[in-house]
Amino acid sequence: MSLSDNQLAAITAAERATSILSVVGTTIVISTFLASPSFRKPINRVVFFASWANILTNVGTLISRTAIVQKEHGEVLCRFQAFIIQWFMPSDALWTFSMAFNVYLTFFHKYDAAKLRYLEWKYMVFCYGLPFIPPFAYLFISSSSKGPVYGSATLWCWVAVDWDILRIAVFYGPVWFVILLTFAIYARVGIDIARKRRTLRSFNKEASMMMDDGLNKLFEIHASKVVHVTSEAANEQMVKVQSQSSSSTSHSNSQSSSSNVNAKNNTHDTSNITAFPAYSVTVAGGEAFPLPPSATSTVGSTSVTVSPTLRRRQPRTDISSAAFAYCKYAVLYFIALLVTWVPSTINRVYSLIYPDDAIFGLEFVSSFVLPLQGFWNSIIYIAVSWSTVMDFVDRFRARRKSPSSSSAGEMALKQYFGKKSSENGGSQVGRRVSDTESTTYFAKDAEGVQRPQKNQNQQREGESPSPPPPAPIQLTPGPRASRLQDIYSKALRATLKANSYENFAACFPTPARHVPASLESVHRQLNAKLEEGATAEFNEIIKEREVIKGLNELDRLVGEARRRKSQGESESDVPPHMLDAEGLYKAHLTPYLQEAQVALNAKIETAQSQNAVLAEKVLAQRKEIESLLSGLEAVMADLEGSAKTSTEYSKAHNLRQESLQIDEEMKMHTDS
Repeated sequence: MSLSDNQLAAITAAERATSILSVVGTTIVISTFLASPSFRKPINRVVFFASWANILTNVGTLISRTAIVQKEHGEVLCRFQAFIIQWFMPSDALWTFSMAFNVYLTFFHKYDAAKLRYLEWKYMVFCYGLPFIPPFAYLFISSSSKGPVYGSATLWCWVAVDWDILRIAVFYGPVWFVILLTFAIYARVGIDIARKRRTLRSFNKEASMMMDDGLNKLFEIHASKVVHVTSEAANEQMVKVQSQSSSSTSHSNSQSSSSNVNAKNNTHDTSNITAFPAYSVTVAGGEAFPLPPSATSTVGSTSVTVSPTLRRRQPRTDISSAAFAYCKYAVLYFIALLVTWVPSTINRVYSLIYPDDAIFGLEFVSSFVLPLQGFWNSIIYIAVSWSTVMDFVDRFRARRKSPSSSSAGEMALKQYFGKKSSENGGSQVGRRVSDTESTTYFAKDAEGVQRPQKNQNQQREGESPSPPPPAPIQLTPGPRASRLQDIYSKALRATLKANSYENFAACFPTPARHVPASLESVHRQLNAKLEEGATAEFNEIIKEREVIKGLNELDRLVGEARRRKSQGESESDVPPHMLDAEGLYKAHLTPYLQEAQVALNAKIETAQSQNAVLAEKVLAQRKEIESLLSGLEAVMADLEGSAKTSTEYSKAHNLRQESLQIDEEMKMHTDS
């Protein structure tokens, strides 16, 4: 059963409407990716490469059935439409497989972003080069019985019905093979994630039981009064969690134990977990509490490796949070892929089995979901980059709200605060914070820095009547930068004060009772590490945003404005013969311009008052007209009622006829 014209028109409308949605979404993806580096996340890079296939596919779906309707006149357009659909539509499935393959490499082969980026050119060849072969070959295939490969496929020009077997063998078959491979990768990753989480929960449970049952005895034997801490940079990429059993005999003399926190690179152990470069900390203890001479015991010591990341912001579990997020969003793309391909595959299989029968529902759903590839990708792309999108929108709104013209000082501040350039240097005034590229220093006293510059300016003013050149931007913090650092220092001290030993010990009551000295030492180390990490991040922000340079420039502008205000003098009278041509011209012309301005202002005020009077008259006349119109409407209503009443009469009441006769008699009487 063939489809009716109305059904075909509905299919065409659905194809074009969904294609427009995809084109809009794909345009957003491409424009934002090119406009801001913040959108160039690893998963967004793959979506960006896939977006070109989506937008070219939508070129074909926007053509819809136009080439089929034109028949012989649209043969070239039909071949072009079929070529780009056959080439670019399956590329979306291949790019989704590339995302899944990236997940596989990240979880099982420890690939990072740099290694994944190196594979992108191979993905380009795989996702665009491989699908190019069949559509190019179809251009040259034709037979006397079946005709050319490209022809009408109901929805659009594609592989003709007589070559229907090629749709399954060369198009849907490979696509579903890739979808199954993608599903297998996600299933393998999901099983691995579940297994590692189960292992971690079991480990935490065993550790908790050990803490509850044997912690008192363990700390009695291995309690330490002196703790030696060694901190060094560790470059290992793997973290190993292992438990070792050892025997120790305790007597009345002092005992010692050690808990080593280290990182080892062991790719063969299944408990290895990916981490970034970190710090390793070794804590050693000694001199235990004395026990009775006869007391001996054997305990198991546990060595647990915990490596905090360099960022010190988020704790790492057995799976990298970045890799897990990549996997989560890649699965969303896979779900969108299934939504796109399942209805269309069912439709094509049905048409292969029943070539002379077409179901409108299947055809319509296929025409609706296939062009939406770019739309689903853009929706997930926006979800992945939602925080970045909101920041981008806020910056765009702030840019539109900013005034078009600003002073030179404001422009300078925008340049210094907005750009990211070379590292600030300077002399050591306060605390020093080192970095791999350059060094930034804290200043506690800014007055000694500002005075030499002021003296230089005064000396220059004495040497030359011309204004002094602008002072260079100082790299040592000025008053505002020093104030910012003071505020930060106070906030950090308040934070560390809140993390007091009493609060810390309340979280660990058992060690606080038995080994207070060791716990206090750990508390000091924790606060020192927290202070060091927070200060390092604060210094990094200061360096990246060039805050010191910008605040110093603001200090310079404010100081220059105050200097000009304090040194400013009123204009003195200049003799006429000392004025130049332009000054003489303005001196003569200014009084006439002032008089003209006063006269024009008076005329404007008079015209405005007259306009106000006229406006009142117009309003009064408008009200009068409205009242007349309302009275006229009432008269018209009376006339219409009279006319209606005069037309209503019956044979028993011939009042109208009698009045007409009387009227005629009166006319005849008057005529005679």
